Amino acid sequence: MNDSSPPPARPIFPAMGRGAIGRCPACGNGALLRGFINPAAQCDACGEQLGQYQSADFAAYFVMFLVGAIFTPMTLILAFKSEQSPYAIWFILGGAVATALLLLPRAKGAVIGLLWALKIHNV
Repeated sequence: MNDSSPPPARPIFPAMGRGAIGRCPACGNGALLRGFINPAAQCDACGEQLGQYQSADFAAYFVMFLVGAIFTPMTLILAFKSEQSPYAIWFILGGAVATALLLLPRAKGAVIGLLWALKIHNV
């Protein structure tokens, strides 16, 4: 009997959620990233090949857009306010950098989880 049915679809949102917390999108147990944003070659727990899912710069662009959308209005408001503190801009800049550093590995993991769920890997 010839069974040519497609393989079952992988769940997108659970895979992205697992990736966002730094876990394997397949099993949710193994580490997804080695270091800060380097993807692991394979999952330690289930053996899923993760090195073939490269998110390129999408996660970085997404984080830059999000941080810019949050911190640009605050910076502009302080820039045109006459009684501003000279340290206020530096405080906002530090907050923007800290937010970007916190979001980048989570966004990278979520993108790798999305690529895994959609079965999009390097060709």
